[in-house]
Amino acid sequence: MTSSSDALRTTSDALLRDLEVLGALEDEKRTIEPGDPRLVDLATQIESIARRVLSGSARQRRLSEVVSDQVRDDSPEAPTASIDDTPRPRSAILADWRDAERRLAAADPASAEWTEAEALVGLLREEFRRASSAGEQRD
Repeated sequence: MTSSSDALRTTSDALLRDLEVLGALEDEKRTIEPGDPRLVDLATQIESIARRVLSGSARQRRLSEVVSDQVRDDSPEAPTASIDDTPRPRSAILADWRDAERRLAAADPASAEWTEAEALVGLLREEFRRASSAGEQRD
């Protein structure tokens, strides 16, 4: 895998995870009664993730421009597969999963950080399961 392929895959994966977590937090926020202190906590966490999504989408656009230039110039570093067909190493998934598990263990269960970490743990567990089932041996 080329470095531009790796970068596109990493950025795309992060964006998808953030968008899924953003949706989960927003769904939870919608159920909270006005005046509950968690409402502001969740809204703050949602704002933080939304900023990450905006930054990540700008990075992905820049990377896409680089890849397009590489393909146009017939560069040997040009990716030859789509983002979806570019496997993510199981070791990277596992490292992210472990980090999310540590964040979950350290967070207050009544906090937005805990809700975000819990959602990430689930997403990464599923990603690792899919990668393992597909027989990805890229470590």
